Amino acid sequence: MISILALLLQAAPAPAAVAPWTVTPRPSSDPTITTTVTSAPSADGNAKLVVRCDAGKAKVVSVQLFSRTPLGGPPARPVSLTFDANTPMIDNWEFVPQGAFQRDDVAVTTLTTALATAKTIKVHTTTTTGEPVDATFTGPTSAQPITTVLAACGYTLGQAPVRVPDPKDAKKGKKDDQ
Repeated sequence: MISILALLLQAAPAPAAVAPWTVTPRPSSDPTITTTVTSAPSADGNAKLVVRCDAGKAKVVSVQLFSRTPLGGPPARPVSLTFDANTPMIDNWEFVPQGAFQRDDVAVTTLTTALATAKTIKVHTTTTTGEPVDATFTGPTSAQPITTVLAACGYTLGQAPVRVPDPKDAKKGKKDDQ
């Protein structure tokens, strides 16, 4: 019985790989949050560049880099992105053990605007011990996947979102002024 199951599993086709920059919804354990992503693997297959929308009470778009090389987590450190051999865009990103992400609205707007039309994206950062991590990605064939992910969070390509302050924060600020 086990050998028949093993043969069937070997004969079963592998799941189809998702084409680069395909927009896909992601399941969430929290039903109040909807996640939409688009991504591409690096040319060498050792990294993935992701644009992600998490839409719940707050709507946040992030640009993320995941690497097979452990990045080592915090602290925040520079990540350089070069779009089509132009001047590199360098900013501090937040780090987790296998990846890094940028979720600042203005930075995300700048990055997604460049990413939407880029043919080649080169990323450079380091591990916490200073080892270089480099990856090269092919850009999307059109701006559509980027605009779709941004729209899932109410963002518009090229425009930083306008955030309405939380009323609790406004009250806290008045108390701090007294």
